[in-house]
Amino acid sequence: MERMKKNNVWMSNARGIALAVFTLTAGVTGRALADPTAPTGPIDDARIVSRVLAMNRTEERTARSVKAKLGSVAVWQLADRIQSDYADLDRQFLPLAPSGGESIEDAVADPKDAADLLKLSGAALDKAYVDREVETHSAFVATLDRELIPGATNPALRQRLVDLRTDVAAQLQQAQSVQNAEWFQRTAQEERADISKEISNDGP
Repeated sequence: MERMKKNNVWMSNARGIALAVFTLTAGVTGRALADPTAPTGPIDDARIVSRVLAMNRTEERTARSVKAKLGSVAVWQLADRIQSDYADLDRQFLPLAPSGGESIEDAVADPKDAADLLKLSGAALDKAYVDREVETHSAFVATLDRELIPGATNPALRQRLVDLRTDVAAQLQQAQSVQNAEWFQRTAQEERADISKEISNDGP
């Protein structure tokens, strides 16, 4: 009976931590997926480039902001790749941008995305960041397929968007792999800790 009570307390605490992380992650992801750069009218090549630049810069800045606080090597490697890849992609798309390289994103950038992540630390930050990357990259792939690639009229831009989709899909696959690996590792650690507590409590 005593063991069951302790297990219930542990499960309640675990649910509380998970809920806190989920709530913060949902807020971060919600802003990322809201896409304030999305056009309200017909999309054209200039707006397509602006939206790609917006995503590139948001991802690069977020990765750069959180990298120093990440605890998992695998999550750090994901952030490092995203920072490097999106900086390169920004340089590739910048010459195609309207208004001398200015993008819609420059006027609407929201610093709350990275700021909310930085309120977390340790495993909670690792989880929130990876979850965010899975969500944002899934949404970006869908947007490329549904809107940006079909909407591009310039053949060179359309091909660059196809190449971009390949890059984003590869990043998504890595983020999903890290997400799964981190989940298994956390679960194993929690189970070992729980077993150790039970053995200690049942000892003489």
